[in-house]
Amino acid sequence: MLLSITTIKGQIGIKTTNAYLDISQPKGEQSIRQVKPQMLTDRELPKVLIDQSQPFAEAGRKPWSQVAAEYAQLGRQQALEGIARIVDDGNRMAMIQKKVPDAIPEIAFKNSMPKQNEFNFAMIPTSRPKIDVTGHLDIQWQLGGVEYSYTPKKPIADYRPGKVDIYMKQYPKTEIRFIDNRV
Repeated sequence: MLLSITTIKGQIGIKTTNAYLDISQPKGEQSIRQVKPQMLTDRELPKVLIDQSQPFAEAGRKPWSQVAAEYAQLGRQQALEGIARIVDDGNRMAMIQKKVPDAIPEIAFKNSMPKQNEFNFAMIPTSRPKIDVTGHLDIQWQLGGVEYSYTPKKPIADYRPGKVDIYMKQYPKTEIRFIDNRV
């Protein structure tokens, strides 16, 4: 008696589907705005003011109001000096009663003599003109800058998971046959 044993091994089949991942990043939104700097100016053009009245007055070129005031003062001073001289002469003549000798010849001699004048030498003008400068320049700066904003976008992802299918490609099998040689 003969036995024939045949075995077939079992086979596993594996079917895989790869995972898929696709990521894309859309561009975000950004805005940039530049603010320009500003220069603010406040100005008054310069003016030069020259007052030459004092040097002109020293050189004899005076305004009429000043000349009139000076001559009025000079006239008053000379009138007061004349009155004082006449009073002195009158008081001297009043002393004749006290027998003061020679009062009239002395007064006559004093009035007949010329007054002694003084002379000075001076360079004119002796003072400088007054010079004033007016005007201004004021500069104010307002600094500029950059206004920046950025809004990111979410990434777009496409994902398909991988898959593994395991199946039986061939089931195991054992065949046992009886072989009869008699036949």
